[in-house]
Amino acid sequence: MRGLAKLLAVKAALSLLLLGGAKAQRVTVEFWHSMGGVLGEATERLVQEFNRSQDRIQVRSQYVGSYDDGINKLLAALRAGRGFPHVIQVYDIGARIMADSGAVVPLEDLARKNGFDLGQFLPQPRNYYTVDGKLFGLPFNSSNPILYLNWTAFQEAGVPFKPTWSLKDLEEAARKLTKKDAQGRTVRFGLSIPIDSWFVEQISYNSGEYFCNQENGRKARATAVTFDNEAAVAFLDMYARLVREGVAANTGRNWADSQSLFAQGQAAIAAYSTASLTGVLRQVGNRFPVRTAFYPFLKERNGVAIGGAALYVLKGFPEAETQAAWSFVRFLLEPKTQAQWHLATGYFPVVQGVTELPEVRQAHVKQPNYTTAIQQLATSKVNSASAGCLMGAFPEIRQYVQAAWEETLRGKPAQQALREAKARADAALERYNRSVAGR
Repeated sequence: MRGLAKLLAVKAALSLLLLGGAKAQRVTVEFWHSMGGVLGEATERLVQEFNRSQDRIQVRSQYVGSYDDGINKLLAALRAGRGFPHVIQVYDIGARIMADSGAVVPLEDLARKNGFDLGQFLPQPRNYYTVDGKLFGLPFNSSNPILYLNWTAFQEAGVPFKPTWSLKDLEEAARKLTKKDAQGRTVRFGLSIPIDSWFVEQISYNSGEYFCNQENGRKARATAVTFDNEAAVAFLDMYARLVREGVAANTGRNWADSQSLFAQGQAAIAAYSTASLTGVLRQVGNRFPVRTAFYPFLKERNGVAIGGAALYVLKGFPEAETQAAWSFVRFLLEPKTQAQWHLATGYFPVVQGVTELPEVRQAHVKQPNYTTAIQQLATSKVNSASAGCLMGAFPEIRQYVQAAWEETLRGKPAQQALREAKARADAALERYNRSVAGR
């Protein structure tokens, strides 16, 4: 990235001048994020609160579209050597790409330099964003998948509540919860899950399986995918079977369509992110009570991986601006800030002690569904399976997994569909690894 190196040299030459006037001059920090809707509103409130809390730094936030849009815009700016922000939010699967880019100031370096105790992080978020032994990003909006339950439907069908579910449990409950009219048409599906690779990844992790080799890319750089594992195959075959029988809904890749189906009472069980909680509760309103439960596993529960995204501080700026970026990041790690973020969104806190704050405890008593993700995380095993797969080309590879899911719905056995997708994914991963070799 010659353009970035050139820009860094120029800005370094000016840094002393800028530092000299740092006390008198307000420093502007550019922040790119991909939070829209309810989550975007919560993000903007945090930015405004930080700006009001002091008079040295002005954070200027910009919504840059989806996670894919955001990372693509960043990579284009880095190639051009200009126009990139001080801080950017990048989704979980961009962790390897960000570390390989050479454009990131590792969060661990900033934390140690500024006396922040990394032990304050919960182990799972820290585990996920640690690349080659170093923490690169701040796990800002961390989530995991949970089941959303229409409790009225459960009571009508006589299906008892379970905090943990195997795939077999889920299939049996979905059949009992399905309602059909006199013509045999489904009027309430037992299950609705959007076609998203994330759910295939998480069934793998929660069943103790890897999604890529080299122990999920944690032992060494991943060179091949392993998403044709037993748990992923069982999950896709089950879903396709239930769709054919009118028990599960096929709403495609759009989460909003599946979420609307659940909110209207036309699906009794749904799987989404914990980050969907506030939005789902708003959509459901008073139609029916909602309960939540842990994401399913195949045979034995291991633990889900962190989803969501992290914040990265980028190189190429004067020291005063990098320290200003750290100040903003540090603000987001404050327990009070974490509590506000958690209660406004459903994302769980990533630092210790937040759940003991009075406002959080009171909110959890009032709305117990906020505790589900926290309990799921606390009872998950911390290992290389639940750390999540760390590999390059992940955004492209997710498309192949989703296409395999669609092929399974069209009648192809999941094992065959995933093996065909694996060949394309392995080729993409090989191309990526060649592109970063020697960096």
